[in-house]
Amino acid sequence: MLQRIQTIYLLLTVILTSLMFFLPIAGLQNVQEGIIYELNYKGLFELNASGSTFVANVWMLTALMVMIPLLALITIFLFKKRFLQIRLIVFNIVLMAGYYGMLFIYLWQYGKSLSAKLFVEIPSAFPLVCIILNILAIRAIGRDEALIRSLNRLR
Repeated sequence: MLQRIQTIYLLLTVILTSLMFFLPIAGLQNVQEGIIYELNYKGLFELNASGSTFVANVWMLTALMVMIPLLALITIFLFKKRFLQIRLIVFNIVLMAGYYGMLFIYLWQYGKSLSAKLFVEIPSAFPLVCIILNILAIRAIGRDEALIRSLNRLR
């Protein structure tokens, strides 16, 4: 049902992961040359006084960033199919874990090639918060299913 607590958890997941499109996720800093690189959904950019210069794209990371909120939004409207909803939430958790894997692969790869050290911004923690929210949503859906089963026994 749309007024249940799991809907709030999934809606927060949609909001947090959508915010990642508007904020920088992580960065790289070359200390010797004083160059700072910023990673966002569009790619890796070198920040300089005249603006930003495109360095590399991160299409797999962007694809995961699009799939995660869309899957959470679709899951909200599958409230009558609780087992499918749980499976989609588990798949979404796997996507978020894959997001972290891809993020650190990109940062490690580009950091090595650019001789730069990586640093992460606050929005890079959003998927971790969303994983916790998704686990809470699974627990709430499980409680709903247990309630429905107990009501069916009384009939």
